[in-house]
Parts: sequence; structure tokens; C-alpha cells
Amino acid sequence: MFPRIDKGPIEYSLDIRRAWNQKEKRECIRFRFETIEEFHHFQYEISVDNALRKGKIEFALRGLTTKGMLLPASGHAETVIDFCDLEGKYTVAVSKPGPITNEFLIHVTPKSVRIVDGIAADPSFLVVRAR
Repeated sequence: MFPRIDKGPIEYSLDIRRAWNQKEKRECIRFRFETIEEFHHFQYEISVDNALRKGKIEFALRGLTTKGMLLPASGHAETVIDFCDLEGKYTVAVSKPGPITNEFLIHVTPKSVRIVDGIAADPSFLVVRAR
């Protein structure tokens, strides 16, 4: 087993943008989680539980799972979650194992998604971008 290399306090990135959901055949808001660390032997997915409540979107990062067949590959672990019919302001809470939660506020309009208030938690394990 190779030792894990400390890449600093930021472990994940989250990109939020409008996207086309092929399964639903309509536009949605896409939340794409990706690890900062790149893996060199296998491809992984991030296991994420999610919930949408009135005015709040919650994500719980549960760890990594292998992606498909165990063929040698490299890259960042990632997971994509789509929500359709979002409009207005939402508090987004992202937690990981342990007592750490990063929260921020987004505003979704028919044309854009923007971050209203960034992550105020210390320590922060997540960097967020909206397009």
C-alpha cells in the first residue's frame, strides 16, 4: 500500500452549472464533485448521498468506490448529481465523515447559477465554482 500524499486542506472541488440531463431530456442544475487528488492505478467515483429540502440542498460525501471494471486507469474521482426545477436561493451543505460541514448560498435563475455567500467554515475542505 502506498502512503497517501498530503495535498493540503482542500480535498474536493464542486462545479455548479446549468446542463442538459440526457435521461430526463431537459435542462437541470448539475453539481459535479471531483477530488483534488489524482489516482494513478484505478478510476474511482465519489459516493454521495443527497437530499433536497425547502431552501436547502444537502450532500454527504461518503468516500470512494471503484468505477466499473477494475482496469488500470488514472484520473480524479468524480460524481455528477443533477437537480431539475431549481429556482431561487438555496443553502448548500456539503459534509464528509467527521464533524466538518461546508455551507454556502447559491442563487439559481432561469439563465444562471451564482454563489451569493461563499464557504465560511474553517477548515474548508471544498472549493466551489458556479457558471
